[in-house]
Amino acid sequence: MRYRKIQRLVIVVPALLILLIAGCTKAEQPDSRKDTETVTLNGYLIGSAPAGLNEVMERINDKLAADLNVRIHISYIGWGELAARYPLVLTSNENVDFIFASNWTYYSQIAARGGFRAITPEMMKTYMPLHYQATDQQAWKQAEVGGNVYMIPSASPDLKVPVTLIRGDLRKKYGLSEIRRFSDLQPYLAAVKANEPEMVPIRVDKQYDFAKIHSNLQWELGPAVVDLITTTNGFSGVFSSWDSNDGALLSIFDEPLRSSYLEAARIVKVWYDHGYINHDAIANKIRSKDSFEQGLSAVAFGNSNDIQATLVAAEQKGWEIEIIPSLSAKGTYITDPYINNGVALPAESKHPELTMQAMDLIMEDPSYSRLVYFGIEGKNYVLKNGEIALPEGISADTNDYPPDAAGFWFANKSKFPAFASWSAMYREHRKQISSMLVPYRYTSFNFNPTPVKGELEQINQAALQYLSPLQGGMVSDVDQAYDRMQRAVTAAGFPKVLNEARRQANQYLMHKSAK
Repeated sequence: MRYRKIQRLVIVVPALLILLIAGCTKAEQPDSRKDTETVTLNGYLIGSAPAGLNEVMERINDKLAADLNVRIHISYIGWGELAARYPLVLTSNENVDFIFASNWTYYSQIAARGGFRAITPEMMKTYMPLHYQATDQQAWKQAEVGGNVYMIPSASPDLKVPVTLIRGDLRKKYGLSEIRRFSDLQPYLAAVKANEPEMVPIRVDKQYDFAKIHSNLQWELGPAVVDLITTTNGFSGVFSSWDSNDGALLSIFDEPLRSSYLEAARIVKVWYDHGYINHDAIANKIRSKDSFEQGLSAVAFGNSNDIQATLVAAEQKGWEIEIIPSLSAKGTYITDPYINNGVALPAESKHPELTMQAMDLIMEDPSYSRLVYFGIEGKNYVLKNGEIALPEGISADTNDYPPDAAGFWFANKSKFPAFASWSAMYREHRKQISSMLVPYRYTSFNFNPTPVKGELEQINQAALQYLSPLQGGMVSDVDQAYDRMQRAVTAAGFPKVLNEARRQANQYLMHKSAK
């Protein structure tokens, strides 16, 4: 959820709990002392391990042992535990050599307080020459926090927009017109609710999907905004519009944002009250894509890249899927920054040089990057006329290492082939993506939270209590709930945060204009 990104920048956990977590983690790790010649690097990715991860990692580790005399052990931070566990991994004295890093997983906040090791050009040239050569210099600018770089960004920003998937076969079955905008979904949701008793029209999880219904509506009702301070998984109340070039900051409590925010909340409440949205959303851990593939939901949320496996699964079930890009009223979305996917070295990493050498191969050497992203050739994929395809006898449901599923999203995807399974509709969608994307004025802006750290923590606590029900439609009166949220967020220190955001944004804009 957008408002959860920085809810626990400082986490105080009972000592017993830390020992239990550390003990569980150690139980998962191979005992590197059994092999004194090979170093084991411990890394964390986001999501969950595919069933075939162990076999893929055996292949990776055979290659790494031969090339660098190292092995890698991967652990995962689940979507539902991202807010709590990600910072804990970096503060629990666990032996961690690398961790997935991005602008949506606390990067600037953790970097500002010294949680990551600084990365210099000299280090990159020495230990990651392939990646340094492949990466545009703009990527390093985007990764700067306080004048230093603390992550290794992907060389290939994802070419994608947020999308909503619906069952075109069901839409046609009930005689409904083509749906081009998310805000036009209501007749479809009503038809599914009335005629498909096994389905909840929209079934969202508590972490990834929860706020997407509200944000998709708000973007269409305008102005389309992102939270300037927390970017993806948090809430500060300070926003900027990607369709505006003036760099103005918008408060959630002032026009023009207030009206569209409230209007979106009213629509979500109607959908929730009519049973179009699952009523266990605040606790559900199953993503909408998974429920969609299982035939339990008629809507799935994702992006242009991560819906590929869902489309294949749907096609094999004989369903006709339609893609609705989630865009602004002007039909646009923000171009992904390089720092949307990357990897960082914790400040206490014991093997930074070896880790960087291993990452250089995984991110840029096709024999490595295809293995971590697609799995084992002949088992998880084959090349068919130069495109990625499933081996004979393997379906999307039986493939134990689906593309994009393992969390190695920082691999250089510009070197990957197309998919043979891409339908004509999806290929057309990919052709149109570039025309939807627009540059964002604050792409390289990394907010320094230190001056308002306490206020941001209090604002996020207020958001958990008051904003979450509002975004989910779980309130009796939208306007009253909004007023309660405004009072709580204001009392938590919002005016100070807004002023600090404006100060830092002005400095950023002046620095950019001076170049």
